[in-house]
Amino acid sequence: MEFLEAVVLIVAIVIIGKVMSGGRWNKDTRKWENHSAMNPYVRSGQLEEEPRLKAEIARLQERVATLEKLAVDPSHRLSREIEELRKSPED
Repeated sequence: MEFLEAVVLIVAIVIIGKVMSGGRWNKDTRKWENHSAMNPYVRSGQLEEEPRLKAEIARLQERVATLEKLAVDPSHRLSREIEELRKSPED
């Protein structure tokens, strides 16, 4: 690689870095885009749905953890717990 090619490559890398830090990839720009009417996710209402989806994912992960715990228990303990769940609560 000649000296001139190395200089051109370094300049190109610096320019690409400057464009990325000041353009769409800028953190402040992304914050603004979350509230912009030009953002298709804002227009469709999907950003407001995100907290509800995160809560549902957390609830489903808890249920999966419970099912995993039941699945790895010995069979006699599992059957005992199932029978306890079948009993109706006495009021």
